Amino acid sequence: MEKISIQKLMELYADTISKCGTYLLSENDVVIGYNIFEEFDTGVISFLHTDSLQRLNDAGLISDDIMQKSSILRDLVLQLQQGDNWNVNAVRNSTEWKKVLELADEIKTMLD
Repeated sequence: MEKISIQKLMELYADTISKCGTYLLSENDVVIGYNIFEEFDTGVISFLHTDSLQRLNDAGLISDDIMQKSSILRDLVLQLQQGDNWNVNAVRNSTEWKKVLELADEIKTMLD
């Protein structure tokens, strides 16, 4: 399989982060479901993977701090996938999802 370019990886990483955040709380269930359980979920697996984050960090596109926070974000989401909070209602109401949404917002701010 061909390795994606560092520019494309950064674009996909930033797109993944953009699909999550507290802004979703003002959206309807369909938008939350699509953004979190289709777009964000897929990106978390690939573009927030340790190898991808390390490539972005090595290229100087993300800082050590962003890399660490992105890794924590990925771990939090992977934990949520294994439990009972993998649904839109939980996104709106659980403290675990609140941490995920706020951490995504924090990372977005750091990327700007």
